[in-house]
This record gives sequence, structure tokens and C-alpha cells, in this order.
Amino acid sequence: MVVSLARSACVCACILLSSPASPAMAAETPVPLTLQDAIVRSLEHNPDFAAFAFELEAQLGRVRQAGARVSPEVNLLVENALGSGPRSGVDAAETTLSLGFLIEHGERGRRLDAARAGGQWLDSEAAVRRLDLAAETTRRYLAVLILQGELAELDNATALASETLTAVQARVRAAKAPQAEEARAYVQTARVRLQKEDAEHELAAANQKLAALWGSADIDFGPAQGALHAMPPLESFPAWRERLDRNPEFERLVSEKRLREAELNLAETRRRLPWHVTAGVRRFEDGNDHALVLGISVPLPVRDQTEGAIATARANSSQVDAQRIALRARLDAELFALYQELRHSYTQVGTLRDEVIPRMETAVEQSRYAYERGRYSYIEWVAAQRELLELRRELLQASANVHRYRIELERLTGAALRGGLSP
Repeated sequence: MVVSLARSACVCACILLSSPASPAMAAETPVPLTLQDAIVRSLEHNPDFAAFAFELEAQLGRVRQAGARVSPEVNLLVENALGSGPRSGVDAAETTLSLGFLIEHGERGRRLDAARAGGQWLDSEAAVRRLDLAAETTRRYLAVLILQGELAELDNATALASETLTAVQARVRAAKAPQAEEARAYVQTARVRLQKEDAEHELAAANQKLAALWGSADIDFGPAQGALHAMPPLESFPAWRERLDRNPEFERLVSEKRLREAELNLAETRRRLPWHVTAGVRRFEDGNDHALVLGISVPLPVRDQTEGAIATARANSSQVDAQRIALRARLDAELFALYQELRHSYTQVGTLRDEVIPRMETAVEQSRYAYERGRYSYIEWVAAQRELLELRRELLQASANVHRYRIELERLTGAALRGGLSP
């Protein structure tokens, strides 16, 4: 009995393995996309950010070059040879072989400081670009969610238009409504279907724009996941303002300040011109004697050749301080304006969702009841439906605005970008 069951199991397994796969198994269902997945893809594969990585690599080369020491010089000098009289040959020649060194007075260390400060500035620039890329990904992700929501609302509108057409046809067949009402109801249904088709094309384009951020020419993901109508708690304005100093642009200015100060130090160091020191040995051919030779070359600072460079570096350093003050004022104004828009969007969502739309839905039901009993005209019923659909679109846009303004506030404060779309 056991052998028989095992033999049957093997036969079934062979049949399953040899049979062609079903369409449902062959076609892989695209995996739904989350906001975190979209941001990770963008940060790892964005073409523009990949190109910026080469700038970081080039800066490492500049740091290595700044630390390079000046190579010594080997000099060979032959004197008193091939002249006239006793010095017509090389018997009375003097040959000097020397090695020269350049004394930079600390310039190499200042070059290294400037190059390293430039690397820190690029690191802060990379942080700004990463945040900008994450913000742009979140914006495009939100655009996809909005279009998905509009498609859902158009599905409801299509169902409502079909129900209206059925109700109108029933009254026309009962000779309680003119034939023209059926034609108008059919036209309304067709228009809603066209609007839905248009929204589907826009959604495909929005998905393509999102995929382009990680360099993909194909849409290899399913629907975007996100609770568009879920409203995160409204934080106070002081809470947002306290986080404003986390904006990476401030860190970029701090790094730029270090860079400008390093450039100023380098320019001041170059006031002391480098000395050239030589040491070697001299051979006297006529007596077959040798002697040591020492020399030093000190440039005469007839005029300060670095005065302009120092003034430029000092002005650049002071400019960064002014830029920081201006940036703080600008960000304060932007933060306040965005927060006011966010508060208004919250109010708009609450009013539409809790007060206006429920009453309008009741009005639509009452209008249908009255139309079916001949108390309201078709125009009055459709007008109520149209107003309800418009209010639902307004709610969708107001909900989207809540997330849109939160994205911008999170961008300003350097927070983790969610926009309330993910936990």
C-alpha cells in the first residue's frame, strides 16, 4: 500500500513537471512599490548622483596631489673648460655636482588643509543632493498616488453614471421621462469613461517619470502603496522650527567656511616666498682636488604678490557668514508660509470629510428618490451628482496637499522624508 501511494505521488509529480505552466504562474505579478523602496532605488541608481560620485573621487586625487612634496633638483655645472690659453681643454676645469631643495615654509600643510576642506564641502554637497533626490522621489511618488486616487474616484463616477443611466432608461420605458434624458445620461456615462482613460494615460506617464529617477526605462513595479487619506498628526510650528538647523544647507555653509578659511591661510602662507637650498661637491681637475659647495637662494619681496589673493580669500570667508544669515532668514520665511498652507489643508480636509461630503451624499440620495418619483428633474439629480464628485476631488486634492506640504517641510528641516505616506 505504501509503495502504491509513493508510486502514485511520483506519477503526479511527473505530470505536473511535464505540463506547461499556467498563465497565472508564468506571468509574474509586479510587486507593489513603497515609498521607502522608491527612495532606496533612486539613491542607489540615480544617473545624476552616480556622475557626482566621480567628483568625490576626483577630490580624493586633489588631496593626494596637494600632499605631494616638491622633488629635489640635481644640478651639474662645468666651469673654466674649453676656453683659451691654459684653459683651452678640460685640465683646469671645475665640475660641481649639487642637489637642490625647495623650502616651502609650511605651504604643503596649508595645501593639504585646503584640499581636505574641499573634500568636506563635497561631502556636505552630497548630503544636500541626497536629500534633494529623496524629496523629488517623494514628490513623484505622491503624484502617482494622486492619480491612483483619481482613478478610484472615476471608477465610482463610472458606477454612478451607469446606475443613473439604468434609472433613466426605466423611466423612459415607463413613459415617465422624455427620450432626450436617456441620451443625455448615455453621454454623461461616455464622458466619464473618457476621463478615466485620460487618467490612466497620465498615471502611466507618472510611473515612467518615477522610474526614470533610478535610470529605468521600464515600469517594473506594481501600484504605489500609501494611505493618501490618512492624516498624520499636525505638529506645532515651534516643533518644526526647532528642527530647521538640521537643514543640510547649513552644514554645507559650515564646510564652505572651513574651505574659505583654509584658502585664506594658504594665501597668507604664500607671502613668504620659498627658499632654494643647494648642497654639493666641486672637483678641480688641475689639482685633482675636491671641495664642498653650499648655497641658498632667497627671493627678495620687492612687492607683495599675494595681496590680491589674500583679499579675495578674506572676502570669500566673510561672504559665507553673510550667506548663513540670509539662508536662515529665507528658510524661516519659507517654513512659516509652508506651515500656514499645511494648517489650511488640514482644515480643508476635516471640513470636506466630516461636514460637507456626508451632507452632499445624503442630498444625492434624496435627489435620486425624488427623481424616481417624478418630483425632481434629471438636471437636478445630475447636478447633485456632479457636485458630489467635485467635492470628492477637492477632498483628494486637499489630502494630497497635506502630504505635499509635509514633504517640503521635511525637506527644509532635513527630516526623514515620508510626507505621512509611510510609517
